[in-house]
Amino acid sequence: MKYIVTKNIATTEEEIFLFPNTVNHDCMGEVLEGIKNQTHDSRDWRMAISAGFVDINGTCYGNSESLGLESRPAEDTELLEETYYV
Repeated sequence: MKYIVTKNIATTEEEIFLFPNTVNHDCMGEVLEGIKNQTHDSRDWRMAISAGFVDINGTCYGNSESLGLESRPAEDTELLEETYYV
């Protein structure tokens, strides 16, 4: 799997998004930039801050060449565990 960590521009909250290896990081990053919020009345603008891959053990590693971003292995893995209870 691949992942991108974004930071909400308004709240500075970080979120991690997992997606299949068949989708390019830059394509997913573009979609996540302005995804609608839960009310569907407005958008939560996000900025990608790290990206990479997730191994079978739930560990984040690597980088995204298309986004020009490195992973933050320890920090991103912890965020993944908090979000998905890996």
